Amino acid sequence: MSICQSIRYFSATFLFATGGYAAQAQTTDAGIMPFLGLETNARTAGMAGAATAVTDNPLAVYTNAALSLIGERHAGGTLFSGPWNTAFDSANVLYGVGGFYTPDSRNALLAGVRYFRGPSVGLTDEQGFPAGTARPQDLSAEVGYGRRIGRNLAFSLTARYVRSDQGFGEKPMQGVSFDIGAAYRGTLRAVEGARWIVGLRLADIGPDVKASDGERCGLPIRGSLGGSLHLPFRSNHVLGIALDLSHQFRGGITGLAAGAEYTFFRHGVVRGGYHFGQKNKGTGNYASLGCGFIAGPVRCDAAWRLGGDKFNPLNDTFLFSVGFLL
Repeated sequence: MSICQSIRYFSATFLFATGGYAAQAQTTDAGIMPFLGLETNARTAGMAGAATAVTDNPLAVYTNAALSLIGERHAGGTLFSGPWNTAFDSANVLYGVGGFYTPDSRNALLAGVRYFRGPSVGLTDEQGFPAGTARPQDLSAEVGYGRRIGRNLAFSLTARYVRSDQGFGEKPMQGVSFDIGAAYRGTLRAVEGARWIVGLRLADIGPDVKASDGERCGLPIRGSLGGSLHLPFRSNHVLGIALDLSHQFRGGITGLAAGAEYTFFRHGVVRGGYHFGQKNKGTGNYASLGCGFIAGPVRCDAAWRLGGDKFNPLNDTFLFSVGFLL
C-alpha cells in the first residue's frame, strides 16, 4: 500500500468527516487532508456552513479573507474547537485560532493555525498480527492579505502551510497551498441600513504534496460562491440570511447550504440552516442549529449539527468558538 493510499485509508476510518464516504475513500481521488474543509466558526456552522459571504468573521482566513475589508469591524480574533460528539471524545477534533486586522480601510492582514487530532487506529504486520497503533495528526498555518478596490470590492490571497503525520513511522507530508477570495457589497435602498454581499473563493490551490515514497497526493481543491443579506428591521434587531454553493473538484462533491441568524437586543443570537448534499458522497443532507451571546466586543457561539446520516461521525456533533470583534 502506498503512502497516499494509506492516508486515504486512515481518512476512511473517520469517514473523513467532510467526505463521509468510507467506501469511496480508497477508490476516488478526493484529495488528502480533508480536515481543511471542516467547519471552524460556530457562527457559520450554525447556518449549515454558509460562510463565503458572511462578514465580520474573525475566522475569515478560513472562509474568504476578502470579507475582512467589507464588514463593519476592523479587527478580530477567535479560538475554536470541534466537532465534539455527545461523549465529548477528544479524538477527531479540530482545534484552532484565527484573526484579522485592518490597519486602514484598504488593507487587511489575516492569520490562523489549525491542528487536527485523529483517532487511534490498530496496525497489523504482514502476517496479520497486531503491530501497535497509529494516531494521525494534521496541521495547517495560514497568512492572508486583502486589498479593497474602490468602496465596495475586495480581493484576497492566502498562503497555507500544511503538514500531515499519519503516525505509522513514515516521514510527515508537507506542502503549501493558496486561496483566492473576492467579495462585493451593495445596499438595499428599500430598507434603511440593509446591505447585500456576494463572495467567491477558490481554496487549496497548489502543487501536489510529495509523500516519503515519492508518490504525489493532491489536496482537496474547493470552490464556493455565496451571497448574504443583512436586514436591520427594528431597533436592536437584525436578520441575516446566507446561501452558499460549494464544489470540491477532487471527487466531484457538490453541496448547497442555506442559513439564517437573528440578533435580538444586540446581545442574543439564534441560528439555523440546512445543507443539501449528494447521497453517496460528501456531507450529504443535514440540519444545523446555533446560538450566541454578545457582550461588548466578546462573542461566544455554539453550533449543533443534526439530522444527517446516522453513520456519519459528524452527525449530532457540536462546535464552539469564542473571540472578539473591534
